[in-house]
Amino acid sequence: MAKAKKRGLGKGLSALIAAPDDGPVAAASEPADGGERILELDPHAIEPNPKQPRMHFDEEGLQELAESIKRDGVQEPIIVRRVDERYELVSGERRVRATIMAGLDTVPAICRHVSDADMLKLGLIENIQREDLNPIELARAYQMLVEEFDWTQEQLADEVGKKRATVANTLRLLNLPDDVQRHLAEGAISMGHARALLALPSAHAQSAGCRRIINQGLSVRQAEQLAAPPKPKPQPPAKDPNIVAIEDDLRRCLGTRVSLRTSASKRGKIEIEYYNLDDLERLLGLLRSTR
Repeated sequence: MAKAKKRGLGKGLSALIAAPDDGPVAAASEPADGGERILELDPHAIEPNPKQPRMHFDEEGLQELAESIKRDGVQEPIIVRRVDERYELVSGERRVRATIMAGLDTVPAICRHVSDADMLKLGLIENIQREDLNPIELARAYQMLVEEFDWTQEQLADEVGKKRATVANTLRLLNLPDDVQRHLAEGAISMGHARALLALPSAHAQSAGCRRIINQGLSVRQAEQLAAPPKPKPQPPAKDPNIVAIEDDLRRCLGTRVSLRTSASKRGKIEIEYYNLDDLERLLGLLRSTR
């Protein structure tokens, strides 16, 4: 992976191809020695990478890139591989699309001998490292790498240069229902919102929570509060059985509810309830009769 990038990307055209002694290179030719050479290919004829993780291409961003290509040309060649008489894209789909939008007849390309396994790895990891995939595309790219190469999450994290917790949290996004994944991919909700929704107990609750976030414009903090389980009401501490017995005895004597409140210092108070003025007169009479 790293060696491939050092050979082909970021070093400029002069570092990729030496000037030949026998005239210009044919547009669709490859060097006999297996080295790399810049080709000029018809962008319409290049077949897309079947392992491309990106599902959505920002039209405004593509238009800006197309304008840049009209003005300055394609600054970084795409990478392709030869399949029979065809060329299949390994990486650089945005550049291919923008080249077509710009109306150019050719796009510079580097042709490499890339295996199916490396095809997937190059296409996915290039996109991951560029950090221009949306969260769902990134999660699907991670999942494809895990399944294709039988990697653990820790191995995946090492390969893509991310923390294991970051990789695990991204993969968890695929547990969300399809409608929530779509809203996340389109930017209607953020990664923070999505992580909060994962705390809800069912797909139905997650979808409903997502709609509420969008309709009410909830912040991530508000979404976390929405998804948090209700806190159980604190239970009062159990009363001393001796206190309970005294309350019961006074209740029977006075015919109303009686509560004893005690403190750690053994001080306290007796609360006697009455329900109307007549009941108050009755209780006062009982208390006066004890004098």
